[in-house]
Amino acid sequence: MKKLIAILLTLCMLCTGVMAFADELPEEDVFTFRNGITFGMNLDDVIAAEASWYHDIDFEDTRGRVSFTELEYENIREDGIRADLTYLFVEDELVAIRLGYETRDIRYNTLKYKLESKYGTAVAVDRTALGNGIYAVDDDGRLERNAKAITFDNVMIVIEQDDDDIDVTFIDLNAAYITGGY
Repeated sequence: MKKLIAILLTLCMLCTGVMAFADELPEEDVFTFRNGITFGMNLDDVIAAEASWYHDIDFEDTRGRVSFTELEYENIREDGIRADLTYLFVEDELVAIRLGYETRDIRYNTLKYKLESKYGTAVAVDRTALGNGIYAVDDDGRLERNAKAITFDNVMIVIEQDDDDIDVTFIDLNAAYITGGY
C-alpha cells in the first residue's frame, strides 16, 4: 500500500510539473497587425482595437465568388509612411488587410525591401495558393505585372504597383474564402 501511495504521489507531482511547464510554452505564432489585430477578428473587434476614430464601412462587390465588407481608414501612418488602410471581412471575419500607398510617399523597391527585411524574400505570386484571395488584392482578380508575394506561416503578402499607388495586401491563407469554403 505504501508503494502504491508513493507511486500515486510521484505521478501527481509529475503531472503538476508537466502542467506548469505547459503553461510556460509560448502560444502558437499568430500574425498580428497593428494594435493587436489578428485574422479572424470580427468587424466590431477591429473597430475597437483600431486607434483611428474616423472610419468608413463599405461593401465591395468583386467579379469572383466573394464579396467583402470593407472597413476603411484614410491617411493613417504605418511605419511612419502615410497610407490608406482597408480591413476586408467575409462573413464578419477578418480575412485580409490592404495598405494603399501613394507613389509620391514611397517607392515600390523601398517598400518591397522593408517588407522583405521583416518577412522574407518576395517572389512571383503563386495564384493557386492565393485562391479566391486574388479578389482581396484586386476586385477584378487581375494582378499587376510587377506583383510579388512573400509567404510565411499561413500569410501571403502581395505587393503591387500601378501608375499612382502601391498596394500591400496581407491575406490569411487559412480563411475559408481562400480554400473555397464560401
